[in-house]
Formats: sequence, C-alpha cells, structure tokens
Amino acid sequence: MADGEDRSPEDDFQELLRRLLGGQPGAIDPEQLSRLSGMGIDPAMMAAMMQQMQSAFSQAPSDGISWDLAKRQALHIANQGGLGISSGERTDLGEAFALANLWLSEATTISELSQPPRTLTRGGWVEATLPVWQELAEPVALSIADALTAALDEQVPEEMRSVVQGAGKLMRTVGGSLFAAQLGAVVGRLSTEVVSGGDVGLPVMPAGEAAILPQNFADFGRDLGIADDQLALYLATRELA
Repeated sequence: MADGEDRSPEDDFQELLRRLLGGQPGAIDPEQLSRLSGMGIDPAMMAAMMQQMQSAFSQAPSDGISWDLAKRQALHIANQGGLGISSGERTDLGEAFALANLWLSEATTISELSQPPRTLTRGGWVEATLPVWQELAEPVALSIADALTAALDEQVPEEMRSVVQGAGKLMRTVGGSLFAAQLGAVVGRLSTEVVSGGDVGLPVMPAGEAAILPQNFADFGRDLGIADDQLALYLATRELA
C-alpha cells in the first residue's frame, strides 16, 4: 500500500503539527495538505499559515521577538513612494526652526536640544523612532507570546499532548514575530502621515531631538490655503516646544 493511503486526515494534521511544533518544520507535503479537507480545514489556508509560522521560526531570535522583522516591515512601507529631501527644503525648514527657536527663547525658557533640528525622510523617521517604539512595545509583545504559550499548555486536547510537547519556545517565537510584524506595519504607515517628530503625542524621537518630514509637510499643507513659510514656522515652533 502506498504511503498515505491508510492515513486519516487527523493523522495528516497531527503530522504537520509535529513537524512544526517539534522545531523542525521541514517541507510542507502537498499530499497531506490536500487530505486536510476531510477535517473541514482549508488546505490553502493551512499552507499559508504554516509558511508564515516557518518564516517566523527561522527568523526570530531565541527570545521570540524579531525586532529586525519590525524594522524591515516598517522600512518597506515607509520607502514605498518615499522621496528624498531637496536642498531647498532643508534650507526653508532650517530657517523656520531658527526663527521658531528665537521666538521661544524670548517667550519662555526651554532646554537646549542635544542635536540641531533636522529634516527626515519617511525611512529616516522610522530609523530614528523605532528604538522608542520597541521599548514601548516589548512588554506587550512578551505578554502576547507568553499568553500563546500558556493557552497551548492549558487548552490543547489530551490526545494532542504528545504532538505539542516542547512547543512553548516555538509559540513564543511565533507570537513575538507576529507582533513585531504588526508593529512594523503600524510604524511604517505612521511614517507616511506624521509631519514632525511629536505628531503622535509621544516622545518617539531620541531625547532632545526635533524633526520635520518635508514630504509629509508638503502633503499636509497642500489644501490648507496657508503660505508654506507660515505653516513651517508653526510646525517648527510646536516641534521645538
């Protein structure tokens, strides 16, 4: 009898889980996937899920959170349609920052910036702010990964215990990687919308730094009917303050 002819869909499902949760995912067997329809499982959906999990397993570090994955995802989104910064934009926004600093120094006392204000591309904003996003998100990512591990341990049926033994590390890896990918997508989308470093209401720029994104500034002011120099002065003053 050929291999697979005496196997049930349940056997195939357990074998796929064994490969994945045992830490050695291996190749996905198309024949096994096709027989999963007998359990009411969409083979295409299962194949996509396992490929994602295999990718997460191969890319994530031992702590289960691939922050490099978050960075790649964020930069991928940020750099789609991203533009460089012209010398004119640097000059105009630099003058706005200088005037804003003069106004603020006469009206109030603020601490000096550790670095001169700067202009950033969308990708540059991702690079500058991602360490803060990582610090904010790490406790959440660890909680999600731990919750997946606990759910696997507590809720798996008794007959599947032998399949999932030792899978806690993998589930932590998968949970952390999925969260990192979601975080990267959020940060990447924000990079296409924020105009300055303080737009999101959190100090996501490095301490003592201020920035404006010229590309998003142009989009922001396009339909407002306000002169660019006046709008730049407003945004520079708000960013410094």
